[in-house]
Formats: sequence, structure tokens, C-alpha cells
Amino acid sequence: MDELPGPTPAADRLLHTANRFARALNRAAEHTALAHGITLPQLLALQVLGEGEALSNAALARRTFVSAQASHVVCGELLEAGLIERGPHPTNKRVLLVRLTPSGWGVLQRCTVELRDVEDRLAGALPESWPLPVILHAAAETLAGGYFGDAEAEAAARERAAGRAASTPPGRTGPGSGPSSS
Repeated sequence: MDELPGPTPAADRLLHTANRFARALNRAAEHTALAHGITLPQLLALQVLGEGEALSNAALARRTFVSAQASHVVCGELLEAGLIERGPHPTNKRVLLVRLTPSGWGVLQRCTVELRDVEDRLAGALPESWPLPVILHAAAETLAGGYFGDAEAEAAARERAAGRAASTPPGRTGPGSGPSSS
């Protein structure tokens, strides 16, 4: 009979470390998004649309890693906020395309400036010669849960998320709801 492996710290496993990093980066991005009056899913949609190509709802869903239904909800919120607009598809009358409005470009630009600061700060903390698991662990440590150890920023972001969740209509999800909120 083969011996079972001994205990291994979860932090030594790439899956755990990559998820921890992704969570920390998402928290930083959510903090930025909320500071500009949008949610993280809305920011992701704006980033994809910020490539300059008008997309169908289905294409936007694929590009933002969500279901078509979730993309439809996000697009509805962005339309209502005036950050995107719908227009006809050039060859398919049944498909509508969405693209950024000037306001959408403005919000995206402001968020991008803040997120580039996060990315630059992170890149500056990572030596190039480290192996990927070590880099991801250091990245997660640098992001410190997405708030860089700034208790005031974390409290402000939690307050915005709580206020947004309280004002979210039934059937819609906002930051702080769902399985990824813990």
C-alpha cells in the first residue's frame, strides 16, 4: 500500500495561492470600482468594452466570464447609468451591440488610473527571479486582501459595499452578495 503524503501547508500549493492572489486583486479592483459608483462586474464589462469594439451581450458574457443572464443584468445597470449604449449589429437585425458612452469612457479611465497604481505597486514588490508560486504568494501579501493594510480604505470600501447591497433590488446581485463575498 502506498503511503499517504504528509501534511502540506495550503500556502505551498499553487491553487490556494493563486486563489488568494485573485481574491486580493479583486478586492482592490472592487474598492476602485465602488469608489467610482460601479460594481466589480460592471468594471470588468467596461474594461472589455474599453478595447473599443462593440459587442453583443453573448460576446460580452464570454469575455467577462459570466453567464449571458448575468451579463444582461450588468448591461442593464450600465445602460441605466448611462455608461454604455446599445446599437444595431451591422449584419444581424436580431442582435444589439453595446459600446461605451463618453461617460463610460470617463469612468473607465479614472478606474484604470487607480488600477495601474495598484499594478505598478505590485510589480515593484516582486523580484523577477522568483518561481510562480512564490510570486503569487508575495503578490497576495503585497495586496494584503486588496486594501494594502489600509484600515481606513477597507472600512470605507465595506461601508460602500454594504450601502450598495442594501439598495440592490431583489433578484439582482451587488458587491458583498453571493459566494465570492466572504
